[in-house]
Amino acid sequence: NIPLTIPEMTLPYTKITTPPIRDFSLWERTGLKNFLKTTKQSFDMGVNAQYKKNKDSYTIPFPLGAIYDILNPNLNSLHGHFEKGRDKTFDFLTKSYNEAKVEFEKYKVEASLNKLPRTLRIPGYYIPGLNIEVSPFTAELPAFGYMIPKEMSTPGFTIPGIGFSVPSYTLVLPFLQFPVLHVPRSLQKLTLPSIKIMRPGNHILIPAMGNLTYDFSFKSSVITLNTNAGLYNQSDIVAHFKSSSFSVIDALQYKLDGTTSLTRK
Repeated sequence: NIPLTIPEMTLPYTKITTPPIRDFSLWERTGLKNFLKTTKQSFDMGVNAQYKKNKDSYTIPFPLGAIYDILNPNLNSLHGHFEKGRDKTFDFLTKSYNEAKVEFEKYKVEASLNKLPRTLRIPGYYIPGLNIEVSPFTAELPAFGYMIPKEMSTPGFTIPGIGFSVPSYTLVLPFLQFPVLHVPRSLQKLTLPSIKIMRPGNHILIPAMGNLTYDFSFKSSVITLNTNAGLYNQSDIVAHFKSSSFSVIDALQYKLDGTTSLTRK
């Protein structure tokens, strides 16, 4: 409850002047003091949403068996393509490692110890609907660095007039690259995880819609508001909405209650 004081002002680009306002109290002038106990108000608010699953399900025809007939024979060729890509990757990493090793040994630079090899682990999982089981997968990853030593020579030259000569210098500086610091030997024998496809039926199960409810409540010294809504999957699909308000201000009081349904044939 701090009174407002606004000086006289002229609106920009106009000749309109606003009158000054001195000691204007919103609490007194707007009538807030007539229905609020104090200028500091507190309130309680609650929100709750809940979904209850339905045990029923719907069966939709879908040619999953045809998908099985396409995927299952191609698993062996997939493993063959993976092995070819694995061998090419291993050769590339080995070549990069050998080149980096020559540079590090030439300049007696040790690889960073924080570039230790890491292991990738993927747990086994199941793809529902398609009835596909995938076994766990573990692979040791190669380690990469960020810098590699490179030799750089500065040219020698003579300053004209004074005959001062600057000799050539050879420097070893770090250059930004991504050298391979470690190539795991297990990479050469890495295989895809075992994939097992069980022939499914020619249908997909879709769970039926459950019951969704929503509750909202708000309570203060001025107004108490309660709202409930629900969508229920019973013999028919029923939607229900109920809301009510109690307030010291008559215009804010109301009560709503409605229900609608969708009848199944």
